[in-house]
Amino acid sequence: MKISEEKECPLCKGLGWIQDKNGVKKCTCMYSLLTENIFRRMNIPKRYQDKELSNFIINKAYKHDLIISKVEEYINSDDYLEGKGIFFVGPPGVGKTHLAVSILKEFFRRRKIVGLFYDTRSLLFDLKATFDGSASGREILEEVVKTPILVLDDLGSERLSEWARDILHYIIINRYNELRPVIITSNIEIKAKKVENDVKETLEERMGGAIASRLSEMCQIITVKGQDMRTSKLIQLQHKK
Repeated sequence: MKISEEKECPLCKGLGWIQDKNGVKKCTCMYSLLTENIFRRMNIPKRYQDKELSNFIINKAYKHDLIISKVEEYINSDDYLEGKGIFFVGPPGVGKTHLAVSILKEFFRRRKIVGLFYDTRSLLFDLKATFDGSASGREILEEVVKTPILVLDDLGSERLSEWARDILHYIIINRYNELRPVIITSNIEIKAKKVENDVKETLEERMGGAIASRLSEMCQIITVKGQDMRTSKLIQLQHKK
């Protein structure tokens, strides 16, 4: 359901909390409806708030039906309790972020778990802007490290400074040690694959072998292929003019 279609909860009037004789408690709507408040808490961008597993466009030629099955299996399993996540890898525009956001939403609906979404570059920018010893920088970092399930979107899309690499190392190593899962989307592989005459940079080269090893252990790797949906939509709009 889209935000614009949601109705205010009659019990809490959209506040998320109600008062009874025992004090203040969380309203039942907080455990079922994806309200604006929940989207803010999970930091899901407006562009992706309507993304669901049910509206992911499946093309069997790219084995999207198998990908959805793997995602459903992960959501319904207890693998996340062991710190297991998913690493979606593939070219831009094939729906990796769509899938990652869908997982966050389903974890809330089915398990009442409130996770956290961050575009990796935005996270690093926010931290750098506040990370001068200020409380806000430490609070952001602590939330990212401790959230029950974290989505890191577009990891490794650009070369990292030593500072950025150290921050990402800190996040991933802490989550690895505490068995907290991470859902990652990336345009590059964790480690190099032996493809003749096709040498591509990897996360291992950009972030180091220690992190690549941990991510390989933490995450089920799911390759997402397909047409660039952003380009396809642009072409469709141009044809309509």
